[in-house]
Amino acid sequence: MTLTFPFNPDIHFASTIPARLYTDPAWLAREEEKIFGRTWQLVGRVDQLAESGQYVTADIGPEAIVVVRDGETLRGFHNICLHRAGPVAQGAGRRQTLQCRYHGWTYRLNGSLLRAPEMETACDFTADAMHLMPVQVATWGPLVLANLDMQAPPLGHFFDDISERSAKFAVASMRYVGRKSWIVACNWKAYVDNYLEGYHIPVVHPSLHRELDYDQYQVELHRYYSLQHAPIRAGRGGDRKYQAGTAGEEAQYYWIFPNLMLNVYLGQMQTNIVIPRGHDACEVVFEWYANQPPADVTTDPTWSKLMAFSDEIQAEDIEICEQVQKNLRSRSYDRGRYSPTRENGVHHFHSLLHEYLT
Repeated sequence: MTLTFPFNPDIHFASTIPARLYTDPAWLAREEEKIFGRTWQLVGRVDQLAESGQYVTADIGPEAIVVVRDGETLRGFHNICLHRAGPVAQGAGRRQTLQCRYHGWTYRLNGSLLRAPEMETACDFTADAMHLMPVQVATWGPLVLANLDMQAPPLGHFFDDISERSAKFAVASMRYVGRKSWIVACNWKAYVDNYLEGYHIPVVHPSLHRELDYDQYQVELHRYYSLQHAPIRAGRGGDRKYQAGTAGEEAQYYWIFPNLMLNVYLGQMQTNIVIPRGHDACEVVFEWYANQPPADVTTDPTWSKLMAFSDEIQAEDIEICEQVQKNLRSRSYDRGRYSPTRENGVHHFHSLLHEYLT
């Protein structure tokens, strides 16, 4: 089977990508190699790596990695011992060495081999030749990201001017609040498609529609990211989910290729990452950050209300995405058309898929 598909860069004439990209497992294998193996992925938080020896582990597609603080330097490695592929770290914590849990080979925080038990009689074996395989790591605000491709452009190449655009929200000083995750029975791209347009808001999210000025909703495209401007209707009150003080306040919804979303508004940021869990399922992980985190998110009335509203929107998105995934398997559907007014963000995403995959 040839893993190619046609794509028209002019949205006014373009058809959407074929249904097989959402339903055929062969495409996921290609995506793991061509997309997730070459792009920046969210793997942890800066506060988890504040002190020397602190580490976190993560998976990027089929690859396991570990990120560790070595003095002033943040380092990333494949979480694979060079002996017989055991893991050199588990979970998160703090250590002054990385030790394989299989046979005890031990590595310094810079990735060099410190100790290899009972290898004295091995010919042509030198510790200096054994070094954990590196991955790129970088930070943005409170976030830590990694890239498996050592030749890939730096993080700033993909984030472009997001730091400047979001500066008024003081994202860099935000602190962690909490985390939730969901398993969704749809291909990861179906969930990203849904995120990238406000076209469905009036029908799927009636409560959110009442909070936003849909007529002023805009999607702004950049090379590797898009920004959805969603003006918040002015007003306060018990029936309001977003307590906007004045007209002109907005929610900024950033999407960075391929699967990272940053929702920034009213003194908080919500990160969403969409992780493939097979060709017909994904895990959606939400984490919240705030300029003024609550002492206890479960008892704080403002945050309880915000998270309940987020759960309501997420449930609505899950329901429609799972229905779409089911229908993508139908013999009656292959490709649709884009709304040039409302779906330029989806078209942009698909153009990057075409660029990376074909």
